Amino acid sequence: MAVELNGLHVFIITSIFILTYVGIIHPKIDKTIAAVFGAVVGTICIIKFKLPDPHNNDHFLTEEGLLHFQDLQIIGLIFGTLIIVEISQESGVFHFLSIKILKLSKGDPKLLLRYFGALTLFLSALVNNISAMMIVGTLTIIACERLELDPKPYIIVELSMTTVGGIATLISSVPNIIISQQFGISFGEFLMIGLIWSIVCMILNFIVFEYIFRNQIQKVTDPEKMKARVDVFDEWSAIKDRKLFNRSIIVLALTIIAFVFSTSLGLSLAVIAIFGGITSVIVSGKKLEEVMAKLDWGLIAFFLGLFVLIATLDAVQILDYIAEVLSNILPNNQILAIFILLWFVAITSGIVDNIVVAAAFSPILLRVALASPTLSPTLIAWSLIFGANFGGGFTPIGAPSGVVGIALLYKKTGKKIGWGEFIKTQGLATLVKLLFTMGYLFILSYFL
Repeated sequence: MAVELNGLHVFIITSIFILTYVGIIHPKIDKTIAAVFGAVVGTICIIKFKLPDPHNNDHFLTEEGLLHFQDLQIIGLIFGTLIIVEISQESGVFHFLSIKILKLSKGDPKLLLRYFGALTLFLSALVNNISAMMIVGTLTIIACERLELDPKPYIIVELSMTTVGGIATLISSVPNIIISQQFGISFGEFLMIGLIWSIVCMILNFIVFEYIFRNQIQKVTDPEKMKARVDVFDEWSAIKDRKLFNRSIIVLALTIIAFVFSTSLGLSLAVIAIFGGITSVIVSGKKLEEVMAKLDWGLIAFFLGLFVLIATLDAVQILDYIAEVLSNILPNNQILAIFILLWFVAITSGIVDNIVVAAAFSPILLRVALASPTLSPTLIAWSLIFGANFGGGFTPIGAPSGVVGIALLYKKTGKKIGWGEFIKTQGLATLVKLLFTMGYLFILSYFL
């Protein structure tokens, strides 16, 4: 049955969504304000339209019907993870690990590139790509100043590694959380598929970037001098409380283990994350309001606004209509269909914030998969995950970690990474990863 749209309703809600998106990407407008304002205006319009509640035909759709429990689970997962990361950062866990890795490199520029790149991937997989970029990026700039190295190649590699680390675990990036919740992918299932490909793509990244920067990464002429320069860094300098340091590691490790076995435990990831977050606060001895004051509430408000905005599109059946169009356009051949979706989502994520892409296309592509007798929902989910994460690396505005890393480099050193330089380096590496990902999806098609 074809979807019937109300032209006026569609025009109004689509206009609100487009204007909100313009506000989100506009450099002079706070994206949280844009998302929340758009959500409020959209909600008011939906109420005035007096649309029937799909769960209760005797009532009109209200604001309560625009925020789904699944959306709250995503918010809960992000909230709990933010608390754990905040406590872990304050305890010095990540600072300690970063300096240990720096010392292992002995100041060798090529080893530093590899070790910091791998560290960025590891932290992106454990916490999130924005935090990983801030932690490793800051230390990279300090180390490069001490070693008299140009930090730009290192920052570019780390930016790319945040997108690679972003596919390693379900909590590595916000698009992963949104897509996995929508398609019902567990933490363990995600780990089995994502981590393998994350490691392969890390190797691909090193091959590409070591070729690109072959003339910029200096060879060591005096190894002892370089080693002496990194040995002055003290990994214990940021650790004020050894007990808190040890407790934070234990809570972080137990939370990740609980994530992996969440299905067996019968608990949602949101419950585990919030429990881990509250436990972190308890073992830290800090007051809850002190920790809460340091959380990025703007990020949480942004997601709430975005989810409500997507729900307004759903309320006027725009998502159903797009899903119907895609179902008619996509070929019946599953391999060809997932390749098209991979590149479509990747290119779109390079233009639009990949979080917005994941939130908008997850419900649409789930509808497409469920309506098709030939398409695997899980395979479609992975094409969306790979496309959203890797596609965010096509342009400087595609992924939040890219924006953060470029801003950090400019703020600390005054060096800029322009669009042209970004696309010729990070963009090229993204292209290579996507081409190889097509092969990985082809292999997965035999198992999913």
